[in-house]
Amino acid sequence: MSSIFEDTINFGFGMFAYSREKIEELVEKMVQKGEVAKKDASSFVSEMTAKGEMERKELKRIIGDEFKDAMEVLKPITRDEIRQIIREEMNKSKENKK
Repeated sequence: MSSIFEDTINFGFGMFAYSREKIEELVEKMVQKGEVAKKDASSFVSEMTAKGEMERKELKRIIGDEFKDAMEVLKPITRDEIRQIIREEMNKSKENKK
C-alpha cells in the first residue's frame, strides 16, 4: 500500500518539476514580448515556483490525510497478524497429523 502512496507523491513531485519548466518558458516568452522586464524575470519565476511548492506541500498533506483515513477504514492485516495466522495453521496441521 505504501508503494501506491509513494508513487502518488512522486508523481506530484514530477508535476512540480514540469510546472517549473513551463513557468520558465512562459516567463521567457513574456520577456521576449516585453510584458516582463528581463531583470524581473528571475524573481517572477522564483515567486511562481514558491507558490507551486506551497501547493505541492498542501497536496502532499491532503493525500497523506486521505491515505490515513483510508487505512483506518480498510484496517489492512499486518505482517505480525499474518505470521500469527500462519503459526496457528501450522500448529493445527501438526495436531491433525498426530
